Amino acid sequence: MPRPTYAEVNLAAIRANCRAVKSRLAPGVRLMAVVKADAYGHGAVPAAQALQEAGADAFGVALVEEGVALRVAGLARPILVMGIAPPEEILAAAEYDLALTADCPDTARQFQRQAEAHGRRLRVHLKIDTGMSRLGVRAEDAPAAAAALARLDRLVLEGAYTHFACADGDAEDSCRRQLWRLRGALEGMRAAGAAPLMVHAANSSALVRFPETHFDMVRSGLALYGIRSCPDAARVDLCPALSLKTRVVHLKRVLHGEGVSYGHRWTARRDSLVGVLPIGYADGYPRLLTNRGQARVEGRLCPVVGAVCMDSTMVDLTDVPAARAGLEAALIEADHDSPISAEAVAAACSTIPYEILTGIAARVPRVYV
Repeated sequence: MPRPTYAEVNLAAIRANCRAVKSRLAPGVRLMAVVKADAYGHGAVPAAQALQEAGADAFGVALVEEGVALRVAGLARPILVMGIAPPEEILAAAEYDLALTADCPDTARQFQRQAEAHGRRLRVHLKIDTGMSRLGVRAEDAPAAAAALARLDRLVLEGAYTHFACADGDAEDSCRRQLWRLRGALEGMRAAGAAPLMVHAANSSALVRFPETHFDMVRSGLALYGIRSCPDAARVDLCPALSLKTRVVHLKRVLHGEGVSYGHRWTARRDSLVGVLPIGYADGYPRLLTNRGQARVEGRLCPVVGAVCMDSTMVDLTDVPAARAGLEAALIEADHDSPISAEAVAAACSTIPYEILTGIAARVPRVYV
């Protein structure tokens, strides 16, 4: 029996978002669709299939296993693993034609040893740290690292890339400094005879705000799922693709002064009718929404009352006419202007939409429309 709790994913919206993003790119600039973390909670394979149909030129994943799953499902576009592959997964990357990220010469040499041992060749993208201070070789060291990589006969230096730390915020100068460092690194790589075949830097925010960062390819994730990563993203016609729904499974009469859920963190100020929803923090509905979340039932926004539980959430249905078990309750709506959009839910939790979407648990079925 299907659960009454599910995430509805609109594949037509994902395709439309892909086309909208591509319309921002100059001719010849490719689009890497980022489908890591189960396509930000939307389902990696169905989302990737929709994106491929809409013209995505490549896919970005975080893990080798994510890339393998796409290949097994028949996705043929180039795939880049943006995390660092451990030695035991390098052979699988070669067998499934996944490009790997080298963050330093030691990683590249590890790739070389594994490729040599198995008679394989590997496509590699050099990660350049221009200011994120996470993965990657420092920009000033990139020319020497690229030259060392180019000398490894089992590796092909297919690409070089960086990641912007502040593209979605107000620190425009930070992005421009990172871009300046990247250009310097690329100039040094060319002078060292180790120029990559392609360069990519822009994420969803940068591709809108800084067209000069597009280079040969852009990497877009959040925008493809219809979420605005920064205010400027409103310039792109994006449609949210995911909504989170469930049904009322039980009604509870709560008298004035009685408490609800763990710790009685909500007490009825009047005789109330409380609906129980079969969704909780184990499903990815954050406990932070205790007494601050909302669900739409019969067109009305109903407040979450009491502590969100592992498997249940309670909402006040007192003002819903003819409230009854079986009514649909929407907890995330696919609408930028909704008070329960993914962005609004994230704001209520003092977090970002990425965390809300990727946090929807695997036990919540995805229903594709």
